[in-house]
Amino acid sequence: MENIMRHICVLFITLLLVSNIYGQEKFTKDLSLKQALEIGLNNHPEVQKSRQKIELNKGRFFKDISPPPLNVSISNEFIPSGSGLSNFDERTFEITQGFEFPTIYFAKGSRANSEIKASEYGFEQTQNSIKTQIKKAYFNAQAKQMLLKTAEENLQIASDFYKKAEIRYNVGEGSNLELLTSKTQFTEANAMISLAKREYHTALNHLNFILGYNLEVDFQNIKFSDSLAYIKMSLTLDELINKSLLTNPALKKANTELESSEINKSIASMSYLPSFNASYLFQSRNSNNGYYGFRLGLSLPLWFMFDQKGKVQEANANYMINTYELQNIKNYIVQSINNAFVDFVNDDIQIQLYKNELLPQAEEIFKTANLSYQAGEISYLEFLQAKFTTINTRTNYIKSLYDFKEAIINLEESTSIILE
Repeated sequence: MENIMRHICVLFITLLLVSNIYGQEKFTKDLSLKQALEIGLNNHPEVQKSRQKIELNKGRFFKDISPPPLNVSISNEFIPSGSGLSNFDERTFEITQGFEFPTIYFAKGSRANSEIKASEYGFEQTQNSIKTQIKKAYFNAQAKQMLLKTAEENLQIASDFYKKAEIRYNVGEGSNLELLTSKTQFTEANAMISLAKREYHTALNHLNFILGYNLEVDFQNIKFSDSLAYIKMSLTLDELINKSLLTNPALKKANTELESSEINKSIASMSYLPSFNASYLFQSRNSNNGYYGFRLGLSLPLWFMFDQKGKVQEANANYMINTYELQNIKNYIVQSINNAFVDFVNDDIQIQLYKNELLPQAEEIFKTANLSYQAGEISYLEFLQAKFTTINTRTNYIKSLYDFKEAIINLEESTSIILE
């Protein structure tokens, strides 16, 4: 019995461990930008919410073109006082259907279709916004990973020179100042490692959040398949603006909403038209069945100076609001493209400066200073200055790479054009 219980416990623990391993999926595989975009667009709540708005407006289409509910009534009349309800002299069974002027249904259907189209453009706009957030989070995490690697290289250099400074001091070749300085640099390098790790972990957690993934993040094993490396691009401002004004979903949505408000003006004007109701009756009189009747009625808007006038005024004002909103969105898009293009040009110039001049010069300075220090030709403080120059140049180059990538992403968001 004890052996059986022992086997059951072992089996239970094994199943628990296996379920825990498979239940906590991790970022352990290579993550490409394409995969990140697919994950985010499938999981992000904003995308799901925007998709449901399309379904909402599709439901409104049927609601708008639907006639009022069918009314069914039955009445027993001419019942003598003190008698039961069954002692009627006349019974009427009536079916009544009301409906608006026919052209109003066509107009409401057109308006509903415009609203569906607007929500589809809104969905595309939301997707573009989430794509922007994912791309920025993806490349920001990659930049932080590169900065962490730079900090680790700096720590290795600081550690090596701290050990060498100790040896030089112990054999009488180095000064106490050199030893203290190298120790301070080693301590600062450790502090920079901690800061770089924290920023990298924060960037990965933000990426995880943007993807709507809710996975446990394995900080050591994640690899980014798409590179932050510089890619030369030839773009012109006028071409970007002209293409964007034709394809931007925000502009298409605003245009569609303007069309919808124009249809609303027509619907408001049609409120002056009468509505109809038709009734069909079956009657029984004096125990004789077989009587029937028909009734057709009109509802006339006699109080048009209040209700209908208000509807027209409201629809006209809403149309003008959408007209101004369309122009405002157009101006905003052009301004956003201009700003993003200026950043793109400036960041491109800065990248070229680092690639062609600053980075090669800094690497050469460090290489020369390292050899000179090993040969005893320069002091540790002179070497330290060369090291600072190299580390700062590498760090700023990585930041410039991200700034350039961010400028391209901002251009893509402003124009709704894929540039890479």
